Amino acid sequence: ITQFFNRNFRVVLIEGDFLTELFQRIEEELGLPILHIGFEAQRNASIQTINDNLWGPLASARWTTFGKKFTVNMFCRLAVWTGQSYAKTVVYKPGWLGEAIVRNPFNRELMAAVIVGAFEALERKPYSHQWYRLGEDDVISIRPEPSRPEIAQRLTFETPPPKPGNRTYPRCPRCGVPQLLKLEWHPDQGIIMDTRRDVRMVFLDAYTPAVVFRELEAELGEDIYPIIIESQREFSLHHLRQEFLGGGEVGEEVDRDTFYIAVLDTLALRGQGNPVDYDTSDGALKVVIENPFQEHLLAGHLSAMYELGEGRRAEASWRKIDPSTLEFTVTPT
Repeated sequence: ITQFFNRNFRVVLIEGDFLTELFQRIEEELGLPILHIGFEAQRNASIQTINDNLWGPLASARWTTFGKKFTVNMFCRLAVWTGQSYAKTVVYKPGWLGEAIVRNPFNRELMAAVIVGAFEALERKPYSHQWYRLGEDDVISIRPEPSRPEIAQRLTFETPPPKPGNRTYPRCPRCGVPQLLKLEWHPDQGIIMDTRRDVRMVFLDAYTPAVVFRELEAELGEDIYPIIIESQREFSLHHLRQEFLGGGEVGEEVDRDTFYIAVLDTLALRGQGNPVDYDTSDGALKVVIENPFQEHLLAGHLSAMYELGEGRRAEASWRKIDPSTLEFTVTPT
């Protein structure tokens, strides 16, 4: 899934609690807070998102009061359209103050990072944020600050050009979303629901986890990655069982290969990578994925898929075929 104005900028559709649970699991294992790293990575991704959309004639929005106010209202709509939250402007004074009601954020601090980054892209200056209560609502208040934290300069990322997917799906004639996704928007709440399993979903940039993991590796070494893979495996075990097996096991109503095909096809539908080949010979599972979302998260996800399919714990390794293609090998432990 890519942005309309920048076909190289990736977006993924994931469970709304995915990053919250992932970061919490990692923090519990490490005994260290990491959300501040996630905040800065998400802020950078938000800045790039807005910069990619404010180009050509739209760039003039940065230079007039009317243009800025119109753009801020569009920020609120974008939060709703992506399922990140409901947002409504309370006050906006270009250059020095912005406040908005925020309801149902997918993650309170990461949502704040999205908002702060959007304003920094619009105003071309750093911002800080605070929360306060207004009646029954949470309000985020942002104001300019002298500079951004030093860590923010390290959390940049690149967007390699994706390979063509060569996939087609029946699409909604009104919005263009693949009909297999079975999504339902609730704009008054700022949420998107997967109607098949009553789970909240959200559209987010594809880069925040990778940038956070890179920083954790720089601070703590490569020992962080088994923790990340295991955290993803535990998350995926629950969601794969609920989504594809009705809470049961492979073989009760769904055979193994049907289960594997459904899980891998859903990766492509959600923008997490394009599985172009898989093989289950000799007790191992091999999967070739083009445009992979993040290799350690995919390793955990595929390990959970194998465990449910084969009834045995597994571990995953991978090799890079080219800059946009990985071959994963999953074997029993």
